[in-house]
Amino acid sequence: MKNILKYIPALGLALAFGACESDLETVTYSPENSKAAVLKSVDAAYVLDAQKSDQTVFTLEWSEPDMGYQAAVTNNVEIDLKGNNFATPVVAASLGKGGEYAFTHNDLNNLLMGLLEDRGMEIAANDFEIRIASSISASAQTLYSNTVSTNITPFVGERQYPQIWIVGTYCNWNHGQSQYLFSANDDENYAGMIYFDGKAADGWKLTPAGNWDNGEWGAPEAPEAEAPSMTLLTSGGGNITNYAHNSYYLEFNATTAELKISQAYDSWGIVGGHNNWGSGDTPMTLGSETDLTGATQYFLTATMDMEAGNTWKIRPDEKWENDKGPAQVELEGDAADNGDGNFRVDDTGNYTIKWYFNKVTQRVTVTKN
Repeated sequence: MKNILKYIPALGLALAFGACESDLETVTYSPENSKAAVLKSVDAAYVLDAQKSDQTVFTLEWSEPDMGYQAAVTNNVEIDLKGNNFATPVVAASLGKGGEYAFTHNDLNNLLMGLLEDRGMEIAANDFEIRIASSISASAQTLYSNTVSTNITPFVGERQYPQIWIVGTYCNWNHGQSQYLFSANDDENYAGMIYFDGKAADGWKLTPAGNWDNGEWGAPEAPEAEAPSMTLLTSGGGNITNYAHNSYYLEFNATTAELKISQAYDSWGIVGGHNNWGSGDTPMTLGSETDLTGATQYFLTATMDMEAGNTWKIRPDEKWENDKGPAQVELEGDAADNGDGNFRVDDTGNYTIKWYFNKVTQRVTVTKN
């Protein structure tokens, strides 16, 4: 009796496994039994507008694909030029479930500008096609939705905010080469980082227009050196010469004429794994270029060698304050957000870094040379 009882649990376990194997069906993915997403139509044409950068130009909507069973699906929103048969599409977004994606004027413009530039085409109105590519894994066959077409006209340049000109010796008193303070909320408050490149003490003023015909704001009599704030004169004021550092963050109220000055620094540099996050940052120097609209764009730049996986960021005077990483700026080019507040390059090589600091939304571009 003892031996018989000994084998009953084992027999029951075997019967249980047999029942499981016979009662459960094996689930496999079959493209023939699946249904692709179905896209709703969009308008025949859209004109993108820099002044509406953050607004939605249109929302793409689709029904969810049916893979034949419950599965985690990735839906890629693909865009290509009409007639290219999606031979070289760009992926606007990679999504799970949801069934819709909103394009802002700025994001769609950046996407299409890159696509047209890569194809060597003019920045002009073109016919584009959009579809949804749905997949459950890299090894499984992708399902493609129907295609919708639309004509889209991109814009050249960036959103324009109300601005005040900071004109002085650093730009040869030339309004066309000025840096600016911007009103991000379209009110009387203006702000921005200005880099004087060692010439702040040589004099500068503020003007409400790109000329001397609409007034100016100048220094009061005998202002205090490095004063944290002062009220400027709207007529008869002198050149502002009481600041001697290379860069400042300026805030100005056009109604009260109060100017606030902070974040005074003499240098900016690149710190990271290449210098063990210590001293000896790679220095950045002032540069400028003319954009597609003919406006002067200022940036701080450095060219340096970096190893694959090097993480880095931008900081002032080798101090850990007001440093710039992916959370503080937009990033473009041959670098990535490392996810810990730092930038990262993935390939060993020589890189040129440009930080466009004189903007409402500052931008860092990285180019592998």
